Amino acid sequence: MQLPNLSRLRGNMVVRMALSLLILNVAIFALAAFSLYETRIQYERRAEVETRNLVQSLASKIQADFHTIDLALLTIADEAERQYDTGGIDKAVFDAFIEQQLARLPKVDGLWATDADGRVAYGVGLAREYVAALVGDGHYALLRNDANSGLVVSKAIIDPEKGQAQFFLARRMNYLDGTFAGIIYAHTGSAQFIKNLSALDVGSKGVVSLFNDDFTILARYPALADGNRAAGVRIASPLLHETFAAGKSNATLRSVSDTDGVERVVSFRQIGDTPLNLLVGISTESYLARWKKESAITSVIFFVVLSFSLSILMYWGLRKQMLAKKKIEQVNRAIDAENEMNRIIVHSSPLAIYTRDKNGLVTAWNQACERMFGWAEAEVIGTPLPTVPPGKEDESEEFRRQILERDRTIQTEVQRQRRDGTLIDLIVTMAALRNAAGEIEGYLAIAADITERKAAEKRVEFLAHHDTLTELPNRLLVRDRFNQAAAYADREGKKVALVFFDLDHFKAINDSLGHSVGDDLLIEIASRLKSTVRLIDTISRQGGDEFLIVLSNLSDADIIPSILGKYKKKLQEPFYIDGNELPISMSIGVALYPDDGMDFDTLLKKADMAMYRAKDAGRNTYRFFDEQMNVEAMDQLLIRSGLRRALERGEFELHYEPQISLATGKIVGAEALIRWRHPEQGLVHPAKFIHIAEESGLIVPIGEWVLKEACRQGVEWAEQGLEGLTIAVNLSVMQFRRGDLEKTVIQALDESGMDPRLLELELTESVLIQDVENVLGSMHELKALDVKLSIDDFGTGYSSLSYLKRLDVDKLKIDKSFVCDLVRDADDRAIVNAIIQIARSLNLTTLAEGVEDVKIYAALKEMGCDECQGFYFSRPGNAKNFKAYYLDRQDNPLKMM
Repeated sequence: MQLPNLSRLRGNMVVRMALSLLILNVAIFALAAFSLYETRIQYERRAEVETRNLVQSLASKIQADFHTIDLALLTIADEAERQYDTGGIDKAVFDAFIEQQLARLPKVDGLWATDADGRVAYGVGLAREYVAALVGDGHYALLRNDANSGLVVSKAIIDPEKGQAQFFLARRMNYLDGTFAGIIYAHTGSAQFIKNLSALDVGSKGVVSLFNDDFTILARYPALADGNRAAGVRIASPLLHETFAAGKSNATLRSVSDTDGVERVVSFRQIGDTPLNLLVGISTESYLARWKKESAITSVIFFVVLSFSLSILMYWGLRKQMLAKKKIEQVNRAIDAENEMNRIIVHSSPLAIYTRDKNGLVTAWNQACERMFGWAEAEVIGTPLPTVPPGKEDESEEFRRQILERDRTIQTEVQRQRRDGTLIDLIVTMAALRNAAGEIEGYLAIAADITERKAAEKRVEFLAHHDTLTELPNRLLVRDRFNQAAAYADREGKKVALVFFDLDHFKAINDSLGHSVGDDLLIEIASRLKSTVRLIDTISRQGGDEFLIVLSNLSDADIIPSILGKYKKKLQEPFYIDGNELPISMSIGVALYPDDGMDFDTLLKKADMAMYRAKDAGRNTYRFFDEQMNVEAMDQLLIRSGLRRALERGEFELHYEPQISLATGKIVGAEALIRWRHPEQGLVHPAKFIHIAEESGLIVPIGEWVLKEACRQGVEWAEQGLEGLTIAVNLSVMQFRRGDLEKTVIQALDESGMDPRLLELELTESVLIQDVENVLGSMHELKALDVKLSIDDFGTGYSSLSYLKRLDVDKLKIDKSFVCDLVRDADDRAIVNAIIQIARSLNLTTLAEGVEDVKIYAALKEMGCDECQGFYFSRPGNAKNFKAYYLDRQDNPLKMM
């Protein structure tokens, strides 16, 4: 029997092993290269998605801010049209109205308006010096020539010294016939935009920019390396220019910045229909840093797998080719050496590598495992895997079963724990381990830490649904929470409440202490509210100083006041911000689902309406929505629109209430009271329209008409024989604020020819205390004309002897709330008597209002009151009825005594 040629066998073995190794190397290298390529593509796509999400979120926020500003501009344009319709713009009234709108816009620094010739004529706030420069801009011609142009963003003005851009949002103002009357501008600087931009986390060397259609950068975060904020620098990227030229309003690109030379993935988006564009860029260096880290990990994994594969292949090739014990021993020594080498590779690998046997006990644990998890090798060998956190045992057991029973290779993301209990996110590859006989005897696991990557993904998701300042849910998320709560309420027969919060006088804090203090205050308010709301409820910041809470699972509305009481109590505790003690209050409106509406937007509008009702009630309180608010809102709208034309149509008339001398019983004067003869509603009492006239500024021209008409009527009565009558006219606080009240009174006296000594001007205490020094100055000017001055409703305001001494008044009118019950109520009697005595000591005349029966009349006469008026004598009537009553009374002055 011929023995086989040992040299030939050895040669064949070497050839086969070399071929096998070559094929295996090529396959593994190709697999590794393909895996690394695919991973890089995933990171690039992830960066593209992240930049698109960020730019869309920020663009939506800025567009929402523009919409809020546009509503204010529309309101001001409407007010301008109304004033033009009533005789022309009253600068003081119009400026006051603009200032009122500015108070509702914390992100606007100034509101300015031009006339039809482009001159800056009205407005308040910052940046007036820039407005005149805008008239030559193309937007001005657009607004002047196109009556339907809508909101326009003007060309930004670059301030080279500050490195900032000044932004203006503009809207056209019209005369009543629709012709061009001027432009109203809202100013907001790039500092506000930089604040919005800086809220986004774009990583190392990332950038967020705002630029216009000619590619000029208007705001950039972060600033350039030389400290320049880049405002005014032009973007020269050919790729970006080509994309715009193709008509695209949003796109994602990969390019090298010509501004700072950094390669980035960038997404840009046009902000609505404006010429402004947002750009968000994440640097290639930033997002590829994570890819390079994982690539290194993947390379080590493939290297380890290759080493294992080579070892196994070598082992079986040598084993099958052994012809003798000596050869077997040589092969075994080679295998031992290879295993030692593999052990060294595994233990020095930067990846966490461990093995487990069929029973789940750890059989290998490298140094990377010690660093990642905190357990030393000696502590875990021969024990169950200690990294599985509580609650994850079934998951770990299922992985082990699939590998051992189904021979599966698993790559997945899991959450495991360190020795100190800290949870970490891992990407793990698990594969079966076989013995010499090819039987599965355990499995190998290779793990890499991806905690930072998972945190970054969660942050992007968080920013899409939360407010960047307070980290509260934004309107998108709170709408979803409301829909869930409403669906549950429908199933269970429950209710849901939308609670709308608005800070009282928040703009004063921003203006006096700065926006940073205001922002810190908003963060602290959000923190307190979060600590107070129930776990089932959702709190959201709507923007500015407005918050919204969704109260879920309510059995009825009776529980809501107690919940609101907890909120108010928490917020009434002083806030300490940057060394300042800031007491705050909130006005709150509540709307209920399904009682007040079936969808989020309807309920939000009604909660907002209820909140404004709370502000009208004195602030720092709450109001529930009711349908009467809708009715009253419509009534007020109709009244306001009707008031605009009531003067020119001659719909106002004066009624007069007689004033009686208690000593003689004769009529000594008349109080002029306005009435509105509405063409559809008939005679409208002033209680229904005076407060609306005050809010809209219409009280000023109405007050001028009342003054002139009362003087004219007084002169006419004097010519008809009703001599010596004092005509009393009420004044509004708006007439004092204008600063030309003296001029108006002089004009009324001159046109009518009335004796100034027969004109009495009535002021309420609320007018006196709002601006004492200016009011005192105006009163001294009026007294110099020889007109009389009286304080109306005395005792209902903040009566003070200290200011009463300083006021050069002639008469105190005692409010009817004290007069009507003075016979039955000892306290009211004491108050009236005290007022009479004070007036007597100061040589002032007293007049009691609301005298309705003879007992009150007798009591007043006994206390020494000088004059009175009320229904006991006569109700207010028109001039004809007053004259008839006067003539009848003068013939028999004791007729009603």
